[in-house]
Amino acid sequence: MKSVLEMTWKMKSIPERLILKKKQDYNISYLLSQTFLNKNYTDEEIYTSLINENSYDLTYQNEDFELASKYFLECSKENKKILIFGDYDVDGYCSTYLLYDFITNLNIKCDYYIPNRFKDGYGPNLKLLKKLIDKNKYSLILFVDCGSNSIDEINYLEKKNLKTIIIDHHQIYKKNKLIKTVIINPLKNFDKNYSSNFCATTLVYFFLKYLNDKLTKKKKINFNKYLFFSAIATICDQMPLRHLNKRIVKKGLNYFNYYNFKKILNLNNRISSSDIAFNLGPILNSPSRLGDSNITIKFLTEENEKKIHKISDKLITINEKRKKIQNETFNLIKQSTEIIKDEVIFKYEKNINEGFLGIIAANFVEKYNKPCFILTNSNNKLKCSSRSIYGFDIGKIFNEALLKKIIDKGGGHARAGGCTLDLSKLFEFKKFLNDIYKKKFSKLENVKYYTSEQNFESLKSFFKNDLQKLEPLGNDNQSPFFLIKKNKIIKTKVIKDLHLQILIKNNNKTCLCFAFNSVGTKVGEILMNYKNHVDLIVQINNKNDKKNSDFKLIIKDIIV
Repeated sequence: MKSVLEMTWKMKSIPERLILKKKQDYNISYLLSQTFLNKNYTDEEIYTSLINENSYDLTYQNEDFELASKYFLECSKENKKILIFGDYDVDGYCSTYLLYDFITNLNIKCDYYIPNRFKDGYGPNLKLLKKLIDKNKYSLILFVDCGSNSIDEINYLEKKNLKTIIIDHHQIYKKNKLIKTVIINPLKNFDKNYSSNFCATTLVYFFLKYLNDKLTKKKKINFNKYLFFSAIATICDQMPLRHLNKRIVKKGLNYFNYYNFKKILNLNNRISSSDIAFNLGPILNSPSRLGDSNITIKFLTEENEKKIHKISDKLITINEKRKKIQNETFNLIKQSTEIIKDEVIFKYEKNINEGFLGIIAANFVEKYNKPCFILTNSNNKLKCSSRSIYGFDIGKIFNEALLKKIIDKGGGHARAGGCTLDLSKLFEFKKFLNDIYKKKFSKLENVKYYTSEQNFESLKSFFKNDLQKLEPLGNDNQSPFFLIKKNKIIKTKVIKDLHLQILIKNNNKTCLCFAFNSVGTKVGEILMNYKNHVDLIVQINNKNDKKNSDFKLIIKDIIV
């Protein structure tokens, strides 16, 4: 079925006997069984989705923990100073905070530095490192959520006789012999396993648990709080919410009692993955997008109640400003961007805020189900941020572009990345990306799959009884899509000039629906003006507390 967004929607074919078998084996509903199979859940994943998360055993060992803990313990015995160098996104902030909180609890002298997106760029650079090190006598440098490919910077630190621990999850492009540096990165050994999808904060969480066991004088550390931060970072860094990641997030969200977040979240119900992805994460990321990387880390480390309230208000104000600029920028780019069938979405605009490149790319990916690359000018270079789909690995593609000398610097993981390049390489870069895309996808339709055809009553029942068993929802574990046929649009209301609230009627039953960011789109035009019956692709809104009055649907596409 072709849709308004030019997607081909198909129902995934699953043998009836398999659906009935899982239904019987796990004593679950037919639709939940079908949904698990639709998502290719293993038996272990189904089992852990159904049991109480408090019984989860969360363990992970990395062979580099031992050497890293040795470096740390040597530094602490000598009472030397430590520098934590983080990144300007939620994963970078959370991993920096966990390390800083742990180290200061041990009464060890410690500084942190979050680079400025516009002045410093991503990760360490020699000029910045020299400036930081010349000012202070550090004995140990910790890089988190960056550093795996900072070869020149690592060599500089080794020449300065400084020990370095890198805790990162980005792809490593070149192996080097290191003497005083240890890299904790699951991708180091090129073994594709569940841990290769960990964010940096999760790696820090497991490392600190390991390190705490090595201490002769153990401190009381709130590892439940640390697990909550691991859950936040896993969601916000768009790590796959499957296997151990799913268990980490599901268990971690139970420990939401961190005072600093109370005001900016203002929750009446239990916190969900949607609250993190669409509310908390964007708020924490907003300052760095507008040029201030320090507000968020100050907010996380602050203990004074009045100061926490003051920073909370500031974060909320900055986020409102961010949303306004982001929407204006996205609409500007969307109007001038042509979507070509066998090509990636590739758009260069001379002067846009580089803090919004990634989030705009993500909007295009969600809308068109294609890899997206958004570029702008930055310090006499082009800066590119990208988001991708399954099967188009950004990290590997940027590595290939580096080897071919198409880009100057670049990195990332499977679904997201960034790079810098010369303006003279712009068209070569575009051709390089499209050649790869055509090889992988030219013979494939732009297909998305829905679970099954349903109606309001069946989805309401699924919402009340089963949806929570799929939580946490997010990357690689999306809320399932459903098809509802023959809907009549009764009433529409525009919200904040961006979204639509729609009352839909089906079989004499009505349901309140939302279509986010749909104003000015084909979907929005049909919802506001179409008089005949329409078939809808929907998801259940999981931001609720299981009351019938909270059952709402999100319209994702229309089949007229």
